Amino acid sequence: MERVKIALSKDRSKILQIISQAPDGYVVEVRKPSRSLEQNALYWTLIREIADTVSIEGRRHIPEVWHRYFKNRFLPGKILELPDGRIIESDPSTSDLTVDEFSMYIEEVAQFKELHK
Repeated sequence: MERVKIALSKDRSKILQIISQAPDGYVVEVRKPSRSLEQNALYWTLIREIADTVSIEGRRHIPEVWHRYFKNRFLPGKILELPDGRIIESDPSTSDLTVDEFSMYIEEVAQFKELHK
C-alpha cells in the first residue's frame, strides 16, 4: 500500500498517477492528518512532568505507565472479534488520532496534571 501526504501541488499529480494505475477494486482514502511530531513531543514532555511530580496514594509511576493510564482513561478502545469467536477490546492508540483529536487529548491530560499538583 502506498501512502502519500498532500504537502505540495506536485503531490496531487503523483496521487492522480497512483489512482490511474491502481487495479480495479482498490480503495482510496482521504483523511485529516494524524497527530503531528510537535504534538507528540509536547505530549511526552507533559507525561514526563506528570511522572516527576504527581503521586497517587504516595506512589509515583514511570512515564509509560501514565501513558497507558491516560489512553485507557480518555480514549475509546475498539471491540474486536477474534478468529476463535472471542470478543476483546483492543488498547486505544494515540497514533490514530487526528491533529484536532490529539489536541483535545493533550488538553485532558493537562487538566489532570493541574488537578493533581
